[in-house]
Amino acid sequence: MKLLVLSLIAACEFQPAPPPAPPPPAHVPADAAAAIAPAGDAGEAPAHPDAPVIAVTDDCVRTSTHIADVLIAGAADPSLKSSYEAARDRIVRATAEACTTQAWSDEEQRCFAQAKVEADLRACEKKFPPPPEQPKH
Repeated sequence: MKLLVLSLIAACEFQPAPPPAPPPPAHVPADAAAAIAPAGDAGEAPAHPDAPVIAVTDDCVRTSTHIADVLIAGAADPSLKSSYEAARDRIVRATAEACTTQAWSDEEQRCFAQAKVEADLRACEKKFPPPPEQPKH
């Protein structure tokens, strides 16, 4: 999953930054609006309106925020940097969900938290490969 998340992030390089999401219609109840709003708070909104909300841990939010910061800081191309910045909340949310659902160890989170550049993130991915996908019932 980590490789998938970072691969999807890298795919942003080939796409322009998405336009900002429109606000939810006025008739949508507040709790439904929170579920479809962009993930401004990395701990709450799902990446897709139909996706179940995954309660992420605070440690995973901190780790994933650092991962997003490293990716943004390391983007040499201004359009790539802009894409990463526009996708920051989605990067943090998706990575925090992966961290939580895959139960990243303290050592694994520490590796990512100490990363200074994208190559360090890749080294952590290699050191801690994602668990095999579970068959769906």
